[in-house]
Amino acid sequence: MSSDEEKTKQYDYFNSNFDSSKYKSITVGPAGKSSNFVDGSDAFANQRKLFISFQHVPTGRSIFFKAFITAFNEAFNCDWAAETVYGRGDPIYMYKSTQRQITLAFKIPASSQSEAYENLGKVQGLLQFLYPNYTEIQNAMTVAQSPLIRLKVMNLMRNTNDRFANMDKDYGSDPVDSTEAARGSSDFDNYANLQTWQSHDGILGVIANVAVNHNLEGDDGSFVVGTNALLPKFLDVNLTFNTIHEHPLGWDDSGIFAGNSARSGQQRLWPYGVKLEDATDLYNDMTSHEQSYIDEQIVSGSSLSELSENAEAAVANAEAKYAGLFGKMRMNNDLESGEASRVESAQIYQATVAGEDAISAYVGVQGMGDGSSEMVLTEEDVGIFDPES
Repeated sequence: MSSDEEKTKQYDYFNSNFDSSKYKSITVGPAGKSSNFVDGSDAFANQRKLFISFQHVPTGRSIFFKAFITAFNEAFNCDWAAETVYGRGDPIYMYKSTQRQITLAFKIPASSQSEAYENLGKVQGLLQFLYPNYTEIQNAMTVAQSPLIRLKVMNLMRNTNDRFANMDKDYGSDPVDSTEAARGSSDFDNYANLQTWQSHDGILGVIANVAVNHNLEGDDGSFVVGTNALLPKFLDVNLTFNTIHEHPLGWDDSGIFAGNSARSGQQRLWPYGVKLEDATDLYNDMTSHEQSYIDEQIVSGSSLSELSENAEAAVANAEAKYAGLFGKMRMNNDLESGEASRVESAQIYQATVAGEDAISAYVGVQGMGDGSSEMVLTEEDVGIFDPES
């Protein structure tokens, strides 16, 4: 681990801890007795990692604030060059760029004098992040590095490509790779439980402006901590952040968004890391029998929601007819009478509803109409249930 990485992780380790009595113990009464007061927001931020982080790229320092967010707005501004052509009603547009701008506002309350002191110090540190690194060259101070910032707002604003090369992580392509935790049972579980919180996973960019309201007026007021010394109880911070993307954004020839050679064929989950089911993948995972049925439905103008409704109706009908104590007896009677002589192509989308076994058996009975009671669900019989077929 390089010294810069080690220092960054040290800042994250200590600065991400919230303790309302860190700098001054909480006392009550004229006697100054110690209090057992516990700020619930401390525990919530520490355990659930619900905070905002700023990392100063030139120094690796980081600052964390509890996520009392009052505004989080994103603006994606597309820049087009419009060329007017004689005789044409509309201009010809040439794409130039797309810029992402974040407007963030959050509150910083203090439940104690200690927390008020720490809050003021954190805001002080954030304001220091707005200034560059200087170096002395021939007795003159020269700007050596611009004050770039990494801003992270939980899962809503995060880098999709980790900056530490030795970690070899691509958070955008596979959220599971971002931690050593085990893969969950679904993409939703992975998204909910495998988020990273470190400041180096923030998005690179520049802070265009910061406004700080100390709220000394009104009911909020301040703590008077000494002669000519007070601490605001409630701070408001508003800022504008312009992002700098560290990887290409756009579609390649294969229809993959922001793909890269290291992860061929994998789509980057930018900007929120959410992985949804892809229609092409769903179709390719089906059997040829199922694909043929889907093709027919597409040609006829049907949608998946209509097929799902039909499947639900089929399940309900099967439940009513074949579930219960005498369900199998009624099925055998229908088989013997020939009423259940046709096999519908079916895949029940409501796999978890009660009576699934009954409808699956009904759909997949082999030798229907010959009096056989042996119920076997075959792969060929698994398709989309269409009660009107």
